[in-house]
Amino acid sequence: MRRCIVQSRRTIPVLAALLVLCGGVGAATPARGDVAACQPGDPRAELFTAVITDPHVSQVQDGLQLFEIQADVTIALNGPAVTGSTLVDGVFWSNELQQASYQRSREFHLCGADEPTLHTAAEALRRQFDQESVLSFDYLPQNAPEQNAIIIAVPDVDIARFGDALVADSAARDRLQGGSVTTTDHTLLLVAGNCDLDVARRLVSKAGGSWNAGTIAYGKSEFVE
Repeated sequence: MRRCIVQSRRTIPVLAALLVLCGGVGAATPARGDVAACQPGDPRAELFTAVITDPHVSQVQDGLQLFEIQADVTIALNGPAVTGSTLVDGVFWSNELQQASYQRSREFHLCGADEPTLHTAAEALRRQFDQESVLSFDYLPQNAPEQNAIIIAVPDVDIARFGDALVADSAARDRLQGGSVTTTDHTLLLVAGNCDLDVARRLVSKAGGSWNAGTIAYGKSEFVE
C-alpha cells in the first residue's frame, strides 16, 4: 500500500519546510553531509532550520556561522553527532499573507540519530532559537513500514526561478510549501510526502531543474513544533 503524508499548512514558516518531492528518479542517496564520519549501519538524518528572513541582516551575509556553532552544540548535547551542515537559501509560501518569503538557513547532517533522539534534538533546537518548527528527515530503506517521505537533490536550480515557479503553482504552494537551494552549488533540496510526485515533478521542471538529474533517498519526515 502506498504511504502518504500531507504537509500541514503554515502561515510564515520561520523554519525550513523544505520543498517536497516524491520518488521517481533512481534510489540513490543524495550527497548530504560527511557520510565517512558515520560508522557502517549508523542511522543518518537531517535537520532543516531557518533563522534570518532579511537578506541584509549581517548574519545572512556571514553565513550564519554563530548560529551553526550554537546549533551544533545543542544537537550534540541531545545525542546525535553533527557531521557538518550546508548553508541554503529557502523560499516558503505564506497562506495568510498570500506571498512568498525568502530565508537563509542551514541543513544539519547527523549521525547516530534514531527516531526518538532525532525528535529530542529537533525540539531542543526549536526551543533554543524560538523557531516555529524544525523539519527532520530520518533516512530509511524504501520499503520500511514507517517510510513516509523522500529527500531529493536536483542540481543547477536558481532560487529566484524556483520562487517564481512556486508562487505560480497553487497546488505546489499548498502541497509542497517551499524549498531550499544550496548557496555554493545551487542544488535544490526538497523533502516530500509520498503522494506528491506529479506536483513535485512539475515544479522541478518549471524551476528549470532536471528531474532525471536528481538523486533521491527515502525516509521519514517530521515537523517538530
